[in-house]
Amino acid sequence: MVIGLVGKSCAGKDVAAARYSQRGVACIDVDALGHESLVVNRDAVAQAFGPSVLNEDGSVNRKALGALVFADAGRLEVLNGISHPWMRSRVEDFIRNRDLCMINCALLEEMDLVPLCDEILFFWAPFEQRMERALKRDGITQEAFRQRDSSQKDIGSTLFECGRRVITIINDRDLEYLYRQLDFYYDTLQTRGYVYG
Repeated sequence: MVIGLVGKSCAGKDVAAARYSQRGVACIDVDALGHESLVVNRDAVAQAFGPSVLNEDGSVNRKALGALVFADAGRLEVLNGISHPWMRSRVEDFIRNRDLCMINCALLEEMDLVPLCDEILFFWAPFEQRMERALKRDGITQEAFRQRDSSQKDIGSTLFECGRRVITIINDRDLEYLYRQLDFYYDTLQTRGYVYG
């Protein structure tokens, strides 16, 4: 059973991945793979975007790169063309031969990872709440969050037509409310025989 966790920034998928990991479910963080991809594909990134996106030590400056790509859809597409195939390959390796695992990925649809999933948890929260969480968690400006959110406008747009079971998790209250929904879903996995104990 492969379960996708998807939702816009600060909608709750990272909290869910941590909660399920604590309960023994194998989760892969595709955002973290994106950071790793910048190390592995450093030369291709530098060739595509120039030396201004590199630190003095030759590593990719994620902040400088982010400023370029989140403000320009064409440049974001170029970066995705470099990173996504490598990331998808790592996800395929991860889910192979696992009885139960989760893919934590905001861009589940865009990266064509939906076909790898049996079920999907779609996390939703109001824009203002997500922005407030991002400002606290990431220390970014409102404008930076608006740019990030704009780049994620298509998240969830095709999920309900994908032929997979999609469960919507509403994350518009406190953490305990979110945990109750997550634990209820985990209990259904137990009932169906995907987890034990």
